[in-house]
Amino acid sequence: MDNTGVPAVIETGYRLTKPQGRVVMVGVPKKGSEVTIHSLPLHFGKGFSGSHGGEAQPELDIPRYQNLYRQGRIKLRELITDRFHLEDINTAIDRMRTGAIRGRCLVRMQA
Repeated sequence: MDNTGVPAVIETGYRLTKPQGRVVMVGVPKKGSEVTIHSLPLHFGKGFSGSHGGEAQPELDIPRYQNLYRQGRIKLRELITDRFHLEDINTAIDRMRTGAIRGRCLVRMQA
């Protein structure tokens, strides 16, 4: 999966994907950019596609996720492993870059 929209990253991801693998572009390349791929693997099972907002339907999905959370079937609080105040944003970024944060980071915008 590519989230950057950078053609070189997309091309690298495509090259590194196994023959039966699938590449999904989430990021959108800038207007006028071109992505060059070797198309032969597409005839033998490799997948290459773009996504449209993750195909989400917020009016349906958000209430469904809320219900799953209330039922205890999805654990949202456990996804947040670290919390920072806005004034500590640089510390949070440094810890993410070094791999010291092993999950999701929450940055509080208010005191």
